[in-house]
Amino acid sequence: MSDSPSSVIQSWFAAAERPAIAAAIEAVHLEIAEAIREVGPICLASGNCCRFEAHGHRLYASGLEVARCVAICASEGRGITVEDVAFAVEQGNCPWQDGRLCTARAGRPTGCRVYFCDPRAGEVVPQLAERAHQRIKSIHDQHGIKYVYGEWRMMLRDVLGESPVSTNS
Repeated sequence: MSDSPSSVIQSWFAAAERPAIAAAIEAVHLEIAEAIREVGPICLASGNCCRFEAHGHRLYASGLEVARCVAICASEGRGITVEDVAFAVEQGNCPWQDGRLCTARAGRPTGCRVYFCDPRAGEVVPQLAERAHQRIKSIHDQHGIKYVYGEWRMMLRDVLGESPVSTNS
């Protein structure tokens, strides 16, 4: 297979549909949920986690995670466009943020799943994020999926520009 950007992105979408890969990602998400339950941070649905610029943080994800989120959200009727991403960058937030809520819950990447504003999660979040990142990277490696890791909105922009799924809202 060619390593053109288009073919790599197409391979991420194809991989995200494979049951073994979906199960492996779900296993990582379950581990995150269990670890978070042990810490017990509180989410007040402030939306701060989605306001990257205002709260001085960045969300990063792998290509597989991005393609998976785009496909899941499109299948749920929550598709977005490259224009939606550009607007979100301009606003300093995530394109799936609606007020204080995330509308990409099922498809959101590991970085979203580990982030909490609650100070009680402060020490565990970096450790959990690193462990989850390594697990996602190993899924790429084990299944021969090209690994690219980047800032969430830039990855979304690139993936949506080559998306094989209908992403219109």
